[in-house]
Amino acid sequence: MYKAVIIEDEKYAAEFLAGTLRKIAPDFEIAGIWESVEESKEKLHKVNPDLVFADIQLEDGLSFSIFEDIRWTRPVIFITAYDSYALRAFKVNGVDYLLKPVDEESLEGALVKFRNNFQVASVEYLFEKLKGINLTSTNYKERFAVTIGTRIYSVPVNEVSYFMFENKTVYLITQSGQKLPYGESMEKLLLLLNPADFFRINRNYIINHPAIKKINLYSGRNLSVDLNPSPSEGAVYVSKDRITEFKLWLDK
Repeated sequence: MYKAVIIEDEKYAAEFLAGTLRKIAPDFEIAGIWESVEESKEKLHKVNPDLVFADIQLEDGLSFSIFEDIRWTRPVIFITAYDSYALRAFKVNGVDYLLKPVDEESLEGALVKFRNNFQVASVEYLFEKLKGINLTSTNYKERFAVTIGTRIYSVPVNEVSYFMFENKTVYLITQSGQKLPYGESMEKLLLLLNPADFFRINRNYIINHPAIKKINLYSGRNLSVDLNPSPSEGAVYVSKDRITEFKLWLDK
């Protein structure tokens, strides 16, 4: 029996991964699900798992710092919506690098590598893998069906400007300014949207690239974004811990 932990700050993504792992790998025990860099640093050596599943982008920083700071030597499978950190992932005991949304086939492949005398994957393997994913990924939403009263709206994904979380409700905002309640969490939306087009700039906003009207630099290195259509609060801030990845996303 192997012991594994999951480091993931998005509840839906963590639950989905845990459920999939239980389904396809009964020889794995999930010994913990942690949400932050600090919690993981505190608990990792105490639990001492055989394998770690770690989202790269956490609310309080990048998960790389966990393994670098505590000198972790056991294997890690990195999971994220972006390929910006691919090379670095394979320098920190990376067994594999999975792009969201993770499916059973890719997870099974990563577990096979782990079981078969784990070796850190090569950079050449990484590029071939990412190339294949980019060519074959077809799991993202193409349209959203929203029911309001007796009417159903079908919104193509390219007509979505952004999603916003307000008063405990997720809203889909269209290019024409419609504000439609949508019955999924922000965490699940991240698994449904193509990360090349959509980015979560803070806990309350997932934006589509064409919705960006202007990006503002203020107070040194902080960023805010003017969106079209504009939300009632005006410019929307980019979380400090997401600024670096946001800039990389803009430059793809």
